[in-house]
Amino acid sequence: MKPGFLPGLSRRLARAIPFRPHRWRLAQPVVSFSFDDFPASAARHGASLLEAHGARGTFYFADALAGGTENAQPIVTPAEVAALAARGHEIGGHTHGHADVQQVSPAFLHAEITANNAAIAALAGRAPRSFAYPFGIVSLAAKHRLARHYAGLRGIQPGINRGWIDLAHLRAEELYDQSLTPLRLHTLLDDLARRGGWLIFYTHDVRNDPSAIGCSPLFMAMVLEQVRRRGLPIQTIAAVLAAMGTERA
Repeated sequence: MKPGFLPGLSRRLARAIPFRPHRWRLAQPVVSFSFDDFPASAARHGASLLEAHGARGTFYFADALAGGTENAQPIVTPAEVAALAARGHEIGGHTHGHADVQQVSPAFLHAEITANNAAIAALAGRAPRSFAYPFGIVSLAAKHRLARHYAGLRGIQPGINRGWIDLAHLRAEELYDQSLTPLRLHTLLDDLARRGGWLIFYTHDVRNDPSAIGCSPLFMAMVLEQVRRRGLPIQTIAAVLAAMGTERA
């Protein structure tokens, strides 16, 4: 058996097998914008762009990274996290130290999310309701453990959430200058407006010279304008989960 076969199989099965199937029943389509890790530029530029449209975003926070760097990007400070939460943005779970959930032991994973939830609760006034898998990596065992703790968990498998969706692995689309083409964007938004469902975007930094996993303010502004033109509402991931009746204490 080739090295890495079993971990790879676990990742594929975890993406394919729904652990928490839920029927999408909301009549109105909805869009969510999410930011992973999250860089200071996302807090400053991404949040401001959303607020200009009367909208709020979901920011996934690994608290041990606060004030440092990740992927050569300055990460938010705790004060910036608290300010975002005070303005109505969602602060989501992302583990304490940005851990690869497939590689750590059950005890370590539990300690990671316990510390992360406590840090977010202290800054945002409430423990996170949603979670994003660091690096987009998910495994059968980690998905099983994490699904008990959050109303919804977001991955990086592309597509629109509709029909039977997996609350333990919500689909999401890259919001990257380098990969989200105009054709792909218009196809997604037209499909969403016509057939309904939930489209989640994710990115990292939002700056004029974005990384390969980030977007420029100009690009994000264009995406927001296309969403607005179609009359599609923008909500945080937690708000959509609550509207679906999936909120957990």
